[in-house]
Amino acid sequence: MAGSELWWIVILNGFGVVVMLFLYLRNQWSMNDLKKTEKMAEQGVEETDVLLKDLEEKKAKDDALLNSLGEGIVVTDQDGNVELINKTAEKLVGWKLDEVVGKKWFNVAPLVDNKGIQILPENRATQRVLKLGQPIYSDKYNYVRRDGTRFPVATTASPVVFGGKIIGVIAVFRDVTHEKEVDQAKSEFVSLASHQLRTPLSAIKWFVEMLLAGDAGPLNPEQTEFATNIAVSNQRMVDLVTSLLNISRIESGRIIINPVPTDLGKLVAEVADGLKKKIGDKKLKLAISVLPGLPLINIDPKLVSQVYMNLLTNSIKYTPDGGEIMVTISRKNEVVESAVSDNGVGIPKEAQKRVFEKFFRAPNAVKMETDGTGLGLYLAKSVVESSGGKIWFESGDGKGTTFKFDLPLSGMVPKEGEVTLS
Repeated sequence: MAGSELWWIVILNGFGVVVMLFLYLRNQWSMNDLKKTEKMAEQGVEETDVLLKDLEEKKAKDDALLNSLGEGIVVTDQDGNVELINKTAEKLVGWKLDEVVGKKWFNVAPLVDNKGIQILPENRATQRVLKLGQPIYSDKYNYVRRDGTRFPVATTASPVVFGGKIIGVIAVFRDVTHEKEVDQAKSEFVSLASHQLRTPLSAIKWFVEMLLAGDAGPLNPEQTEFATNIAVSNQRMVDLVTSLLNISRIESGRIIINPVPTDLGKLVAEVADGLKKKIGDKKLKLAISVLPGLPLINIDPKLVSQVYMNLLTNSIKYTPDGGEIMVTISRKNEVVESAVSDNGVGIPKEAQKRVFEKFFRAPNAVKMETDGTGLGLYLAKSVVESSGGKIWFESGDGKGTTFKFDLPLSGMVPKEGEVTLS
């Protein structure tokens, strides 16, 4: 064999060895990579298993939490379609989760008022939340169950916001049958007690008036003073009983609303005329301003006069001698707005959120005027809101107060009932 051929053989054999060595090393590298990949995959599977287990545990806890709540919970998407209800909600409305998913909540659980008239979808809490983007509370209506029965419900609905957009609603609701029954029992008791108290109080009033008139013979100065004090105290009791009776009538929904075309300017003047003595005793200046050409408005004058009476009485009580009271009546778009302003003691900031509560009186008001029931503003608010209007105020401690309320220009809606205000 020639030397050059031997050299080429060596070279080729050497190249083959190199190739074989390269292939072997590449195979080893591949095997190592595969082992690493397999090891990583095994670790990934283990981590995924752990993650899935954690998620399942959290889901089980969340499910247990949702289903242990005494309130019904419904979750909808941005279109009002049901995504989830809990076990309590299932029991309350009579539908199972798998039967209602994807359906409109207002079709699953129709909402009706106390007369059985269905509430339109756009007026329901869940739909209003989607439109307004803020939490809404409602306790005025009844849910209709699957079997057609109904129950009074209190609902709090809140928007679910993600990325600055509303993506759904969570509503929490509960059956308030017991609370309604308790409220009704209390109202019935107050009504019964008020009726029973009115007869003896009226008798005391008549007899005291007879004594003061001398029907039983002349009284000496001391006897006259005693009889006068009895008359004043008795009148306070009569006013309290009358207020309690009116409130129980309004809350029970038995009030008759009989709207007639009414001149609000004349109505206020009549109310003010009845308070002339109290205004004169404190030397107050009362001004009444009515928008010229203000049309007659269909209202129940007996109900609305109670609002003016309570607001004016408060202004008289809490305005110092020689102060000023102003009543203005104007039109703003489709409502008639009334305002009663004074330069009295005002309402402290810390007391303002409780002004319309039953029996509440601000501390500065109690110091200035010890007599009072804390029912006047509650009654005024009840009348205004039941008439389709709203009432609010602007005030500050020592800066006077302005109470405002509006009524729809279209007037009050007639309502059949059993009783009127006393």
